[in-house]
Amino acid sequence: MQSTTRHLDALRIIAAGAVVVLHYSDYVKDAPAGGFMLEHTLHFNLFVDLFFVVSGFVIASQYLGKVDDFPAARRFIWRRLARIYPLHLATLAFYLIVALALYFGLARSDNAARYPLSDVPAQLLLLHALDGQRLTFNFPSWSLSAEMFCYLAFPVVARLTTQRRWLVLALVLIPAAVNSLYATAAGTGPWAEWINKGGVFRALPGFNLGVACYLFRHQIARWPVVPGGLTTALAAFVMLGWLLPDMAALVAVYAIAVLAILYDTSGASTWLTRLRLDSAAVYTYSCYMLHIPVATVVLTFGGRYFATIPGGKLLLLPAAIVLLAAASIFSYRFFETPAREYLNRVFDRRFARRLSVSVTSQPEQAR
Repeated sequence: MQSTTRHLDALRIIAAGAVVVLHYSDYVKDAPAGGFMLEHTLHFNLFVDLFFVVSGFVIASQYLGKVDDFPAARRFIWRRLARIYPLHLATLAFYLIVALALYFGLARSDNAARYPLSDVPAQLLLLHALDGQRLTFNFPSWSLSAEMFCYLAFPVVARLTTQRRWLVLALVLIPAAVNSLYATAAGTGPWAEWINKGGVFRALPGFNLGVACYLFRHQIARWPVVPGGLTTALAAFVMLGWLLPDMAALVAVYAIAVLAILYDTSGASTWLTRLRLDSAAVYTYSCYMLHIPVATVVLTFGGRYFATIPGGKLLLLPAAIVLLAAASIFSYRFFETPAREYLNRVFDRRFARRLSVSVTSQPEQAR
């Protein structure tokens, strides 16, 4: 399946880069250039919703029809945890160290409220997109909580849609409609902005849209491919998406994801694949999770030494980006991958041993 998701993979690393641009612009917003960038990149936060669509498509391609019983579903959930949890725990530990340094007066912060110990249980249990405090610790990790919710729901989605594919359309439209009704009734603002309170429900329509695209991929492959359509849509969103209302921008992100699936399923080629952007996709998660810790070290702590220089933090942006790239590669190769493989081996050994004991303890006549 990997060879047929090159546009989706390219979009993943582009989306991660866009989120980095948005958040790093916020760090340098006091400079005129930083303020301009922030004002015109606020819509980049919706690239997180592209991750949800891609995740739904890829998870469906790998696990649809393979999570039909509890042991299989348990193994699936464990594998997803083994992929996302080690780096989440490491970045949370980093910010807990920062919080302790602040508590003991070893460091200072302009935003000490970002480190509330009351939010740690939700962070540890990946519940902070359901009922967490806003933008605490490594705040982009809210989307991991939302993803985990989708993973837990996936075995049910798979069971409902394997035989009746059309049901997946309802699983896209109904959550979106319920979100819209609740947002209107409760006055929460557009659900495309939900993060800590309701981020799990923001993720569900996009994730299920990805599942739907996989289930109907053969039909999508027969749609007409407009040369340059995907790159034009992506470029237009990057440059002009700040003009759109939040919900319109969300629909645009969904459309870009579906276009990428069309180009992948039809075998089309674009500059996204010719530039081999998909080859960097393995570092997407690392980049996404590490860009705020890197910003804390370089742009916050390091920026204090440049405070007297006009636009001093802008001078640190290249250093932050280089360090982020190096940290992402190192993390993926030497931390995340070994941790994932170790955790999966532990689970498989225990599962295989229990299964073996269960089989051998049965009476001979029952075998």
